Amino acid sequence: MPHQLVDKNKPINRSILSNITFSDLVIHVVPISESVRLQQVLATYGIQTQTPKQIEPILILPPAELVKLYGHLGANEKFGFSGRPMRPIGVLGTCKVYQIASKTIICYPLTFETTDFYMSSDMNLLLDNIRSDLEFITRCWRLKGRPIYLIMLREQHLRGPQKSDLLELLTQIRVGKLSSTICVRLERLQTAISSACIEHLDFLNNTTCSTIDWKSVAVTEYRNVHEIGHYKSLTDITKTVIVNDDIDYINHEFKDQHEIDLRDFICNTDVAIGSLKKHTLATYELYRRGGLDWMIRENYRVKNHLQFLMKEASTCQNWAVIRFVSSLLHKMVDSLAPSVTNLLVRGKIVTIGIFGYEESVVDKPMRPNEIFKILYSDKVFGHSIFHAVLLQELLLNISVFMNTFPQLFNGILKIRLGWVLEAMKLGLEFFRADADETVTLNTISPNDIKQLLYYVLTTNVQQSTLQGADIEPRSSLQKRQMDGALSRVPTNFYEHVWSILERTPKGIKLCNILLPQQPTLSDMTDYELNFSLKIEEMLSRVFDPAYRCLVVEMFEAINVLLQRNPELCFIQPLDVDYLINEAVKLFQQQNNSVDPYKDFYNLPISLVGGSTGYMIRVIINYLFNVHIQKSDFADINAGVNINICKIS
Repeated sequence: MPHQLVDKNKPINRSILSNITFSDLVIHVVPISESVRLQQVLATYGIQTQTPKQIEPILILPPAELVKLYGHLGANEKFGFSGRPMRPIGVLGTCKVYQIASKTIICYPLTFETTDFYMSSDMNLLLDNIRSDLEFITRCWRLKGRPIYLIMLREQHLRGPQKSDLLELLTQIRVGKLSSTICVRLERLQTAISSACIEHLDFLNNTTCSTIDWKSVAVTEYRNVHEIGHYKSLTDITKTVIVNDDIDYINHEFKDQHEIDLRDFICNTDVAIGSLKKHTLATYELYRRGGLDWMIRENYRVKNHLQFLMKEASTCQNWAVIRFVSSLLHKMVDSLAPSVTNLLVRGKIVTIGIFGYEESVVDKPMRPNEIFKILYSDKVFGHSIFHAVLLQELLLNISVFMNTFPQLFNGILKIRLGWVLEAMKLGLEFFRADADETVTLNTISPNDIKQLLYYVLTTNVQQSTLQGADIEPRSSLQKRQMDGALSRVPTNFYEHVWSILERTPKGIKLCNILLPQQPTLSDMTDYELNFSLKIEEMLSRVFDPAYRCLVVEMFEAINVLLQRNPELCFIQPLDVDYLINEAVKLFQQQNNSVDPYKDFYNLPISLVGGSTGYMIRVIINYLFNVHIQKSDFADINAGVNINICKIS
């Protein structure tokens, strides 16, 4: 029976609607094979699927095409209305069946979209996203009828080591239970439609529908088979070779070659697994000189060859080539703008940029084209081709973690994407001692990127596994580098800085920037966002993550000292850089350190034998030797003053 809602027109039902549970919801899962050959292979494992040909006259549309259709909603040339913005259709929207004139349309989820971005090529991530989608549908579906979830199966899905995981998931769906809360049923599409949620797109008139070439936009059988690769038999589908090799596009063998030689190499050399990297660099050199539209041969441009290379790289899971080519093609995820908005509504500020370079601050929702301009501007793409796509992966994963593990972002007000990537580079170095040294962020899979991000966000995790490497317990230096790169601060940190500023009439100085006491205190309050952003703006001028963490520790030490000694205040500007430098000097004098800053970074946060002890001594000397003002102890000598300061 179709899943029914209560009648919302009745007042009594409106009042209890929020208390209704939907535990009886059953999701109809319809697996679609891209070819008859794949359908036959899956049938040998007991998985019954359909091909696009077998579901006719029902049409399967890509998500981007449904967005274009919705673009006609509200459009009116006479009044200058442009219609619905080109926002992506979410997973709930793709679970409905659409009636457009005489056509019956269904759309597959963004999870399976391969044209906009490459993340669905990672099978581990794809399987994880399928489970997340089904869980989200179970939790959020409130429409009349049962949702239909299309699973688009391609031959390349059975070619990697995750083949058994995919078959296990499909078997669980066939049985009907993914978990105790998710109920699914494997169905044929024609059967599932009878109990589906059907929406009529009446705003599309016959004139508009007649201009659409439905055959060209719909998913058809064998459409992508020959683009992925040629197989001689069914057994070939399960064979693949995983390649991990980074790309140095600054210094490479094709840099000084003539374009004629580059074209000859591309046209006369087969794109085998071993030569894929060389083909990519040769094509990049043509791109650098003439752009995407430069001809390689007749009717074959640089753009065409890059698209071909990306498909080949997807087959062998060469993530460095995939990311590099995707960036050259200026790929962008459809759901990037909603991910940014998700972070903003949770009170976070986002900056897009590269570590050590200028960043673009995002403090309000942005359109996809605005984010696109930032990613492929000189600030990002101009400095690093890989970062233009890595930042997109990072933004999507952070948005997911913000929904599922919001506690990971406690103490992080400004999410600086370039700095988070730097933290991930540090994390990769910390626990890859037993792994291949050639492993970089560019070469690991999107699923490993997600795991690595989770690792750097969890400060209390001692052991985990990524690509078989054991994580050692973090040293104090590593913890400071991580917290500094993540821009993490302690609880009530900004209120503590406010208290310090109240006791510092001439302001606080950091990186040669002065934060004055007035009008800061008169214009702001200690708990408002503007003051917190003011402090973050000062901290953003620190370019060393570990040093940034020391600055935060210094503020905390000063706050403790002032809170326990309310009669103290600074009569000169509080120079934080000077205090840290003096603390390091004191440490060097007592320990004869060769690299005092690095050794000081590695000290534990402790009053005895740690960094806090040196900081407290320097602060006391700074106060009592030069910058103290006390109404009741003006004539007291320095020795007595130190005894007056209560620090414990």
